[in-house]
Amino acid sequence: MKQLYFSLSFVLIFLSASFKSQTATSITNGNWTNPLTWNCTCVPLMGHSVTINHTVTLNTSMSFTAGGITINNNGALMQDASNNRDLWFNGGTFVNNGKANFRYLLVTGGTNNTNNGTFTVSAMTNSVGFNNNGTITMDSMYIASQFTNTANGRIIGDSLTNASILYNYGRVFTTWCTNKSIFLNSNYHSGYALTNDGDYDNNDSLILSGSIWNKKIFTNIPGAHIRITKNFHNYTPGNTASFINMGNVVVLDSWYNTDTVRGTNTGTFTVSDTSANSGHMKGNFKFCDLTPPASSPYIDLNSGVVSVNITWCTTSGVDELTPTKGTVKYFPNPSNGHFIIFGEKEETLFLYNDIGQQARIIQLDKSNDYRVEISGLENGIYFLTGRTFREKVIVIK
Repeated sequence: MKQLYFSLSFVLIFLSASFKSQTATSITNGNWTNPLTWNCTCVPLMGHSVTINHTVTLNTSMSFTAGGITINNNGALMQDASNNRDLWFNGGTFVNNGKANFRYLLVTGGTNNTNNGTFTVSAMTNSVGFNNNGTITMDSMYIASQFTNTANGRIIGDSLTNASILYNYGRVFTTWCTNKSIFLNSNYHSGYALTNDGDYDNNDSLILSGSIWNKKIFTNIPGAHIRITKNFHNYTPGNTASFINMGNVVVLDSWYNTDTVRGTNTGTFTVSDTSANSGHMKGNFKFCDLTPPASSPYIDLNSGVVSVNITWCTTSGVDELTPTKGTVKYFPNPSNGHFIIFGEKEETLFLYNDIGQQARIIQLDKSNDYRVEISGLENGIYFLTGRTFREKVIVIK
């Protein structure tokens, strides 16, 4: 019996020592594979719980099925000059509170994977939940499980594909974006082009310097804003695309609907160039083609169905997009509801009536457009002035 007790005690002591040996904390700057970088005088392997408080150079690729990596506020995990170091988590946890830079991040297991710091990566994929409270700069990102970009989160890169649920409460800046599942934008999303092949809900601001193509369900809620510099397309084979507009959509080029566009009386489309409908326009939203035909419906090319409850802007002979010295642009002009003004730099603008009385002061921010409500303005001619220009705008209500 004593021998059994001794054997059990030995096993417990051995297991305890083995468990403790699975931790590694950096004690100095150095390479990952240098034992002197770590308090264990070892090289952390799969299963270690690694804490980084210094600048550790990732000079080998790593995979984890348990344990994981925590980079603290003053820590950094930076790949070496080979620029081909990768991390794979099929268990364990990746938490970055400091700085991280390597080629690929693949997260297929584990929990509480989080970026709170500055993270630069060529490509990343998550098949389990991931939270971003910091800044992720990447070339491409594939979201295969729930991803939450918090109010402090920034995602910056070339291409983003969402095949799961993406909650954006912060800012997303991507050149190309494809949504194949559920994208909930509750703050700011900008880029060149967006293809929606799932369910996209815009609750705040979507700003595109290129085009949007909706192939399934897109909802723009009341008070939300979409600005598209090029073209709007609502179409998919099988005619299952549905764009629901209860907010404000501005298209600086052309608007094409082949499937269904619907909306409420809080919804407005403003189109600067060609408008074409061969599908259905339903509801009672407002449609403003700034270069309309002479008679109703005020759509350039219509071979579809238009609800009798839709209202129109019938002003003709407008400037589609009036440039002002190349730094500030505004539209529509004339206006019967509001002006949208945006520019390339911060500037204070002034709006005066035709007898020189100041009607508005506009603090322009180069990263956002400025919506000028004119409900309190009388019909007539006004002058928008800045440091280097003075342009005439017309209010017709």
